[in-house]
Amino acid sequence: DAMLLSQMGIVLHNRKMWSEALMAFKAAHRMDPTEATAINNLVYLMKRCAEWDGLDGLILSVVDKLQEDWRQVQASDFQTIPGDSAHPWVMLYLPMSPVLKKRAANMFAAHQRSRAVLLRGLQEHEAATANLQKQLRADSAEGRVMTERIRIGFVSADFRRKATSYLVAHLFEELDRSKFEVWAFSTQQDDAVSCGWRKSIEKGVEHFVSLENLTPSAALARVASIRPHILVDMDGYSNEGQRLAELFASRLAPIQMAFFVYIGTVGSKYIDYIVSDKVATPPSASAGHTEHFLLLPSSFFPSSHARLFPASASFGLGGVDRKETRSMLLKSSSPDAWHQKKGTEVVQRLEEDTFIFATFNKHMKIQPELFQIWLRILEGVPKSVLWMLRFPADSEVFLRKLAEDRGLGVDRLIFSNFVDSAEENFERLWCADLVLDTTIYGAHTGAVDALWAGVGVLTCVGPRCITQIKGSKTSASPGSHESLIGADHMTTRVAGSLLVASGLENELVVSSLEEYEDRAVKFATDSEFFSMTLKKVKESRTTPGGVWDIKAYARRLEKGFSLAWENFLASPQPRHIFSI
Repeated sequence: DAMLLSQMGIVLHNRKMWSEALMAFKAAHRMDPTEATAINNLVYLMKRCAEWDGLDGLILSVVDKLQEDWRQVQASDFQTIPGDSAHPWVMLYLPMSPVLKKRAANMFAAHQRSRAVLLRGLQEHEAATANLQKQLRADSAEGRVMTERIRIGFVSADFRRKATSYLVAHLFEELDRSKFEVWAFSTQQDDAVSCGWRKSIEKGVEHFVSLENLTPSAALARVASIRPHILVDMDGYSNEGQRLAELFASRLAPIQMAFFVYIGTVGSKYIDYIVSDKVATPPSASAGHTEHFLLLPSSFFPSSHARLFPASASFGLGGVDRKETRSMLLKSSSPDAWHQKKGTEVVQRLEEDTFIFATFNKHMKIQPELFQIWLRILEGVPKSVLWMLRFPADSEVFLRKLAEDRGLGVDRLIFSNFVDSAEENFERLWCADLVLDTTIYGAHTGAVDALWAGVGVLTCVGPRCITQIKGSKTSASPGSHESLIGADHMTTRVAGSLLVASGLENELVVSSLEEYEDRAVKFATDSEFFSMTLKKVKESRTTPGGVWDIKAYARRLEKGFSLAWENFLASPQPRHIFSI
């Protein structure tokens, strides 16, 4: 039974048995090629495990199903919502247009709304919000000044040992308490007693509320009880099963917005704004978003690195010797941390002048065509290696096979495991020469980490950075797969946003895959260009008001919140906001 095999695959997936789950979904698909759950999960796991044979055809099937679902939803005026469409979070990793990704999010948001309306007390909460909106606007129109501060609630499942926490660990404490009353709502328990990131957040806000032990109805009632003015979604469609899904499928605050964790549209009429910047979301990006843009004048992506990891800023500035660090890494690496072949463990001893290209993105982010470009880069720089994480380990065999098929030795790909310590991670990152970003879904936190470690990140921004799926049609020849073209999305532009804000766009931001390949080779073969760029990367970490200045970031975010609030009082409709 195909559905039974799909359920088995879901169980194996939840246990992080990726290869076994992949086999279960393959079996389900062979048994019933039309079973949507099997197709959706098969595409997801093939991407995750970098097993790309036959992937393009399956992606086209997902697109066909999504477009058919969209036609049905529109015909029913959103009264009939298919429950087996692809998850919008998975769609972010696939090469299709932002418009199609928005449609997936629209349908998912409508499905979540159909669940939220069943919650006890929701109608009363939304009625109270409507009354609050009416009263606030009436007071403003009649010149009555609001005496209380703007109440902002930040909601997240990641206020624990997650990247979100260390990125915003010191943000909330910098928000102006004379203007804002800051609340944080956590939907998950802290998962690491030794980690201070959650404690920093708890100290940085005025009110920290744990919702994890409450029912969805009780959690919504608790949030509604503070009568928030602005409610901020820091989950989107990530953290499925851990976030409070119903909260942002309803209206509990006059203004509701998405903030930095889920990089894409939520597709819900209950989210008014998404915090961004003009690099991450240029004007053309509005077609792929339901939300209006709240554009910050610098990168929208926050970082508390300068406060949490101040020692790391000394990398490359005399505090840490790069040659010694690389030598220590190679000597301390176990055979398992590098590679194994035919049962014989071999530790690769790199020569000092070996150029180390690195990519620390999960393998789900890698496009097959991009991996071939990386292999061509290795061919163009004979004394070089590509360093990757086991993310997951299941995909290592497939990636090595592709390298061997091009005649590259197994020692040209290096795989290593995660390290638990953030400080050790920065020290290890410093061993790399250049980080190669992915397309479709690029580096986000990984780009921040690399730049803070003093390592350049080469990224490609724009429609010429995306390759077309075989079998799809160009937009000039209308067809069922025309929406695969132009897959330039916010998810691809985060590293570009950080690099432009750091003054590094001339060296590290390119606009085509051809330029990407040439620039990577140039870094490895032009020592003067490499040294000059590395110097600029290091110096950017100490620029006042730059990417690493969390106090300056808080001022920019505050201005955006204030402008959104002013617009709410003056107009019933959100608008694009430029926080200058």
